[in-house]
Amino acid sequence: MIYREAGQFKTTYASDQAIFPIVQDRVFVALFALAAFVAVPLVANEYWLQAVLIPFLIYALAAIGLNLLTGYAGQLSLGTGGFMAVGAYAAFKLTTAFPALNILIVFPLAGLVAAGVGLVFGIPSLRIKGFYLAVATLAAQFFLIWLFNKVPWFVNYAARCRGS
Repeated sequence: MIYREAGQFKTTYASDQAIFPIVQDRVFVALFALAAFVAVPLVANEYWLQAVLIPFLIYALAAIGLNLLTGYAGQLSLGTGGFMAVGAYAAFKLTTAFPALNILIVFPLAGLVAAGVGLVFGIPSLRIKGFYLAVATLAAQFFLIWLFNKVPWFVNYAARCRGS
């Protein structure tokens, strides 16, 4: 923040470790969240939602995942895009295979599929670390992108994918 905490003293360890320890910050974040959940859907048109807001939220989610992985876990992963693609393709396949399935069910199921693929690549990588782990995750990403481009089932046998 661009101001100093003056007059707001922390008396417990929990209040010292709070994400937003200052009352004014909590009020500002609550107002911002209210505006994001109420005002944006009311005033945004189709272009802003599909071309700006949704890609922004997808990239923000990827950045948060990388921040958790590298910042908190201390690991380096170069295959994040491949695992995001697994979740996206899983959501696509679930909605096309089961059109009556609610989107609130599809997203957690797609997350479980992505977690399963992560386990398939992650369990053999448990004994490696550092540069070799980064290379293994990069190889996983290259393999997954190749698989999505070459196997027509992933794109419902669209004409652009020939499988060769």
